[in-house]
Amino acid sequence: MAKQITGKTHVGERREKRPNGDIYVYERITAYNEKTRKTYTVSQKLKGKIKSGTQEIVPTRPKKPKGEKGVTDVTRRHTGLTDILEWVGKVSGIDDDVRASFSEGDAAKMLSVARYWIGSGGNTLPRLESWQVMHPLPYSEAITEDVYSELFKDVGRNEEGVQRYFSARAARLGESPVLAFDSTTISTYSENQSEARRGFNKDGDGLNTIKLLTLYSVNAREPMAFAKQPGNIPDVISIENTLTQLKCLNLKKPLIVTDNGYYSQKNMMEFALRNVKFLTLVDPNIIWVRDTVDALRTALAGMSSTCPFDPSICGATLPRMHQFSRVRQRSRNDKVAGEKETVSRRLYVHVYYSPDNEAKKELAFRKDLLELKAQIEGEESEFTKSAQKKIDKYLTCSRKGRGGQLKVGFNDKAIVEAKKYFGYFVLVSNKTMDTFTALENYRLREKIEELFAVQKGRLDGARPRTWYPDNLRGRQFTQFVSLGYHCFLAKKIKEVQAKLEKKEPEKTKSLIKLEKKLKNWIAQRSLAQILDWFDCIETTKVRTAIGSYRWSTESVARDRLFLKYLGVEIK
Repeated sequence: MAKQITGKTHVGERREKRPNGDIYVYERITAYNEKTRKTYTVSQKLKGKIKSGTQEIVPTRPKKPKGEKGVTDVTRRHTGLTDILEWVGKVSGIDDDVRASFSEGDAAKMLSVARYWIGSGGNTLPRLESWQVMHPLPYSEAITEDVYSELFKDVGRNEEGVQRYFSARAARLGESPVLAFDSTTISTYSENQSEARRGFNKDGDGLNTIKLLTLYSVNAREPMAFAKQPGNIPDVISIENTLTQLKCLNLKKPLIVTDNGYYSQKNMMEFALRNVKFLTLVDPNIIWVRDTVDALRTALAGMSSTCPFDPSICGATLPRMHQFSRVRQRSRNDKVAGEKETVSRRLYVHVYYSPDNEAKKELAFRKDLLELKAQIEGEESEFTKSAQKKIDKYLTCSRKGRGGQLKVGFNDKAIVEAKKYFGYFVLVSNKTMDTFTALENYRLREKIEELFAVQKGRLDGARPRTWYPDNLRGRQFTQFVSLGYHCFLAKKIKEVQAKLEKKEPEKTKSLIKLEKKLKNWIAQRSLAQILDWFDCIETTKVRTAIGSYRWSTESVARDRLFLKYLGVEIK
């Protein structure tokens, strides 16, 4: 029985090979002619072509609709701020390092959240989805609460990606970087964060804390790596893991700068035995430090000891062989585990004296002793350990007769001895360096305190805002990436300010006048205010049947000069 004729058309495909090897692919619609009993072509349309040597079809460009001249697509976005942040991510290498360390999806989401925090001034994440509508970000889909919660969990568990990013940032430092090491605390009400414990709270709000340890490059002025620990771990015992992490970063001859919170004989010995260079502030009340101060008093009195960049300070350096003792953990080379051994290492003791600090310290000392004296005379009996130590050392208490009146005096001999060391502060290092180079490196360490202030105040980092430790790790890492954006942009703005202060012969009078306006403008604004200023720049894109068009908000000459000196090209 013959097949029944339905009269329907058939959609098929025809391929035609050209002399150059390209294959053109056509979509062909055919039908059956009952009279001629043959199949004929109803219509044929070119779908695309397969280029010679490839397998994939390259689609043809769609034709513009005829007779239709209206608007087909329009977008308007705030691009001034986002163009600056995109430039920061590209020039700093942060975007490349994040994408090389994580999957493309996680990297795009992370960079989007990081840019949102710095661009919005640290707004909370529930506002991100609406902010994203008018600000183009690397991740084009909506970043809802579910999206960023899942992101933080995945990143927090991906320690390989986190450490790879730290190593990538460290590789950009070059040889002999100077790294500041310090900690801050994050307060929380949460009972789900297992690392939130009662310890020294640097914000003084009485809450449980999580400790955040950070390595910061003082020369590059950007954060290198971080770790979190339970809030009850003292700073002084936090250094050992950091030394191990430094080996993973593969840094060449780093110098680690710490505050006196990390000073101890054990820590100095750890640095010395691992051949890691360190520079740390030490307490001048330590006996061997006081001996060094006494040995340098004459040198500090001379004019040649004056600091070239701060005449209010005098400084001198004395090398010394220092004895460290430790109990062996392993038996090796005829030495038995548990034995006490002594190790000698050369240290460089940098002693500084400031008359201004001496006067301030003595005044505070006098006020403190008078206050303690008044409290004792008022029959107060409970004191802190440090207060009780001062009472025992600098005050004398006696009573006249049986049950007589309490008389409180001063131990002038001990007070005079203590005042001998007011105004002195001491840095100790195991690396040979000039007296005032050591002071400069230590002062640059203070930038890490500004880093913590930015992280807490401008990047929504004052509270964990997550339920679980893994999510907190991912959230803090994303904040760390945002912190890299902030530090790099702040450094570049400083470079623009330095350029404005240079007097060059090729500068015209009109340019000098414009630079003066720009200099005053930058001086009156914070980084957040500068970004907010450029957030008003909008780009409109219109697509019509006859072509595509785009335009951006106009800007004044001063703003254009700022972007030019910064190196940003607004798209």
